[in-house]
Amino acid sequence: MVRKSKKERPETISGAYGGIPWSVMDSVSFKGASDKAKALLFALMRQHNGANNGHYQLSKKWLYNQGWTCDESNRKACHELIARGLVVQTRWGGLNMGPNWFALTWYPITNYVGLDITANSYNRGAYSLCTLPPTLRRKPPVKKQSGLHDYRDSAGSSIVTARHSTGTTTELVKPILVTLTGTTTENNVITPLPPVKSGKRIVGVKGKSGIARPKPPNMNRANHDQHQANNNVTNNSK
Repeated sequence: MVRKSKKERPETISGAYGGIPWSVMDSVSFKGASDKAKALLFALMRQHNGANNGHYQLSKKWLYNQGWTCDESNRKACHELIARGLVVQTRWGGLNMGPNWFALTWYPITNYVGLDITANSYNRGAYSLCTLPPTLRRKPPVKKQSGLHDYRDSAGSSIVTARHSTGTTTELVKPILVTLTGTTTENNVITPLPPVKSGKRIVGVKGKSGIARPKPPNMNRANHDQHQANNNVTNNSK
């Protein structure tokens, strides 16, 4: 009797790959993890070759080659994976001791050589025992409204805007334009600047350079003759 061969699935891939069970992806531990922690988990799966669970490392050099260049984010993501039971640390490294080693908790560990844990202390499937709430996501930055402009750096004017709430709707109050000319502002108090006196300088006329003298008040012909006569009497008496 000829044995029937299994039909090949049409959507298979060739070469090595990292697998994650549906039970892990549907667990509270995985769904509640942050995006950075999930991405680091997939990067850690890249090291699996079928017989080295527990010997994964997250050294700085390896992470940099994978595009993980922020040490603080890498450290937080690793601690989150351990706290949620998706990853367990199997060896504690240090100076002249090499990097820390980790294991994925949905795989068994077949080689305990060089590890700081034993088969009795390894808790396979620890991700299913996680009861932590979802990790808080970072709030997106508030986008600046395109209709409003900031004129705080302008020397000529400033715009003051406000919002007026009426019941269930919020209305934008029209901007108030405040023009500042010839004043200085200090502690929200406008102090006027003292006027600057400047005389008209005559340049290019021989014998008349310098500051021009103020003109005498307007007078008619009779007053002008009397003023001239008084000047002549004064000069003769001298």
